[in-house]
Amino acid sequence: MLFWTADATARVVHVRVVDVHETTGASQVRFNPDVWGTRYIGRPTPDGYHLVVAPSASVRHHLIFQSRDPPPLDTPLAPVVLWDAWHSERLEAAHVFWRFAARPHVPAASSLSSSKPHPRGLKIAYMAWALDLAATRASERDVHRALFGEPPGAWEDSGARSRVRTLIATARRWRDGAAFRLLKAPRLT
Repeated sequence: MLFWTADATARVVHVRVVDVHETTGASQVRFNPDVWGTRYIGRPTPDGYHLVVAPSASVRHHLIFQSRDPPPLDTPLAPVVLWDAWHSERLEAAHVFWRFAARPHVPAASSLSSSKPHPRGLKIAYMAWALDLAATRASERDVHRALFGEPPGAWEDSGARSRVRTLIATARRWRDGAAFRLLKAPRLT
């Protein structure tokens, strides 16, 4: 099995360990490669702990954990889907792995492709989440941490800060008017 740097492929799934206080129920995926019933191999890399899970000869899931060590067994996990040019590929890779890890012994769905969510729908979901966090007086760093993972060390001059501000501002504009236009019945002329 091959290891890659996190930037080498859009199919790498970034994973973070969920704090015990964040745990919301049994639906979360837990770190337990032996229960997944498949071949796997892991090693520390400069990007974090890299785990390759191979349920079949043609399917491989590449995971990057934020720390250089594997998490303890049965630790709840959450995906961190980066907002970049490969966002939709990263989101799909995370979805495929989560579906597999949640029910590893269930055969994969048929080859019929399911409909993919519209990218704008995902952005609206992130805007709603950012608004909820802002309403609780969460800082911009905390919003970034919740939505995208750990913020960069040079926060004041980073593009990440600008993206969070833009997301929150767009969400407020959406909340204050644009969303209501969707609810109005179309005019008949």
